[in-house]
Amino acid sequence: MSKKPKYTVGDAIFYPSAGVGVIEAIEDLYIAGSCDRCYVIKIEENNITVKVPSSNLDKTGIRPLLDSKKIKELYRILKGKAGQRVTGGNWTERCKELERKINKGSAMELGEVVRDLMRWKTQTGLSFEESMLLETASNFLAAELASIQGVSSASAVDTIQTQVGVAA
Repeated sequence: MSKKPKYTVGDAIFYPSAGVGVIEAIEDLYIAGSCDRCYVIKIEENNITVKVPSSNLDKTGIRPLLDSKKIKELYRILKGKAGQRVTGGNWTERCKELERKINKGSAMELGEVVRDLMRWKTQTGLSFEESMLLETASNFLAAELASIQGVSSASAVDTIQTQVGVAA
């Protein structure tokens, strides 16, 4: 007995560390002598296709795109108070924590990372690694908002900057 698939063909999803994708197919995949249902996900932005066994779905952090209620929550996070930037101590640990939040796939944590890095950038500037993390996180967030709202990524970036309160 196979259980009902969590997603169906055509569903838009967010794939952590890759971005917004669409379920193109659900197929059976034979690995090491056993069969597992597999989601075939097309990530348009990177022009890649990923196959994810349904048994690994929760581990990968794949999630549906935000609904209108979650978008409002995201906007509250973007407008909220920035986290404290720890300037002393180990900056590599700070970057690792930011990267962990990005790769986790939570839109709310992505929002926190984008908000904090955008504000830190206007206040004191960012290191090269922090700049790269900001670019990655804001691209993921913008791609998701653009897909949901049917606007361009550039327009979604403008919306994010407006919500954070930083000039373009």
